[in-house]
Amino acid sequence: MNKKFFMIAAVILAVAAGLAVTVFAQGPGHGRHGWMLNRMTKELNLTDAQQAQIKSIMQAEHAKIKPLMQQLHQNRQAQDAGLTANFDETKARTAAAGQAQILTDLMVEKQRTKSQIYAVLTPEQQQKALQLMQQRQQKRQQWMQKHQQQTQPTPDK
Repeated sequence: MNKKFFMIAAVILAVAAGLAVTVFAQGPGHGRHGWMLNRMTKELNLTDAQQAQIKSIMQAEHAKIKPLMQQLHQNRQAQDAGLTANFDETKARTAAAGQAQILTDLMVEKQRTKSQIYAVLTPEQQQKALQLMQQRQQKRQQWMQKHQQQTQPTPDK
């Protein structure tokens, strides 16, 4: 159980770090941020003033998150470079704990940013945003259930 959990956590950390580095390497106003602001503008009918405030929040987020993303990437590269045939569980756990702390910091920053953006919205926009988030969560759960059903082995007859 412990080894299985550790391996799953290591894979998730590696994938998350790789994807996040790609997204944030594009910088604010490009990629994810530009797309997200455009989508929020369309779905929530943001005013020009709200768009400017949210863009500023996203740029500040990028400045805080970029060093964390770089650290995740560097740690992953160091782990890959130090790979040997002799597994050192203590070293692996220490590295995983370091990556987990960075991911925790990233999640806190993400929540802080969401909260700041939410504060910019009118009460009606806040309600609509919550509805949209719930819909996305439901779609995500449906996708996960479907994916789990597809990956489960079928019993032999």
